Amino acid sequence: MKKYFKLVSLFLLGLIFIVACKKETQLPTVSFTATVKGSVVTFAAVVTDATKYEWDFGDGSYINTIHAPVHTYGEYGKDFTVTLSIIGPGGRTTVTNTVTIPPKTKIQLLTGGDDGSSSKKWRLSSSAAAFTIAYANAGFTTVGSYAGGILSAVGLSKAYNDEYVFKGDGSMAINSKGGGIFSSMAFCMGNNIPMAVNYAPAGLAYAASFTPPTGATFKINEPRNFTVSTPLGDVTYSSVITMSFTNGGFLGFQDFTTECIITKLTDTQMDAVLFYADPRYGAKPILALIVTFESL
Repeated sequence: MKKYFKLVSLFLLGLIFIVACKKETQLPTVSFTATVKGSVVTFAAVVTDATKYEWDFGDGSYINTIHAPVHTYGEYGKDFTVTLSIIGPGGRTTVTNTVTIPPKTKIQLLTGGDDGSSSKKWRLSSSAAAFTIAYANAGFTTVGSYAGGILSAVGLSKAYNDEYVFKGDGSMAINSKGGGIFSSMAFCMGNNIPMAVNYAPAGLAYAASFTPPTGATFKINEPRNFTVSTPLGDVTYSSVITMSFTNGGFLGFQDFTTECIITKLTDTQMDAVLFYADPRYGAKPILALIVTFESL
């Protein structure tokens, strides 16, 4: 009998020990950090007592089960609710944080990425709502406003095929598809460049030949006060976004003045004001083209 009670006592003590151990098994603890670079987010978890990770990035993608995942989001300018669940011997613990993907920068929109290897092509849009010629004054007084494809009607259709390639490292390339380049009569005449065709009423031309620049670069300036020296005096445009160039670069139109104003920039559309000279007034810009570019 004594032996029986001794065995029962040992069994009860063992049971109490097991129950005590179970009560002492803690729930996992968890927190995480998120480092955002563009649309790429690097996550890092700080946990205890974990045997399994379950990341839900809040964008409908598959659950990730590694400790420190790197996730690329497909949308910019949006908040995502990220949930991390940790499973361990003591159960499951879940924590939730918000990760904000910032809107695309101008460079990302222009070049298609956020690193030096990105590259994106643009060209004048023949299907744009308007092609406007204006005076280079403070209010851009309209001289004439036409459908976006007007250049085809005046013999300058080749201008729609030329490509302007912007790269994430700040360099650019200009690809002439028609042998020459869209330009002004004043620039061609001032530099003894033969014109394949011109539209004299507007002072526009397509140069007969064009040598693409090497080492051309661009820079987006935002915002800045931009002053243009015209034959009628200086005109300052306040708090505008401009694109400036070095080593022979320009956007869409070759003239004595290459820096231009960017009024709109999205993934697929860029609206710009391009200044140009008139043969009667020398090399200073007196007119402006208000045009739309499309991405390729």
